[in-house]
Amino acid sequence: MNTQKSKQIVVKTIESNENQIVVKFDKVFYTNKELIKMLDCTEKTLRRYRNDGYIGYSRVGDKFYYTAEDIYMFLKNSHIDPYQYS
Repeated sequence: MNTQKSKQIVVKTIESNENQIVVKFDKVFYTNKELIKMLDCTEKTLRRYRNDGYIGYSRVGDKFYYTAEDIYMFLKNSHIDPYQYS
């Protein structure tokens, strides 16, 4: 039985404070290897995202850790809204 709880981030939508989107992550912290697999990018690309300030992280020695909120904010800030052709 898996007793590990999922990290939940609640995002309020623009339309109303009553409408909420809940994003669930399996873990509280993710490593470089896990995030590279999740984003389907290279180690060099992830390093560039960190160095350029696109994604938040924590560093312990030579290890990097990313919270679910760091990942969510990175994806949210990278989002491009759809548009219609006239």
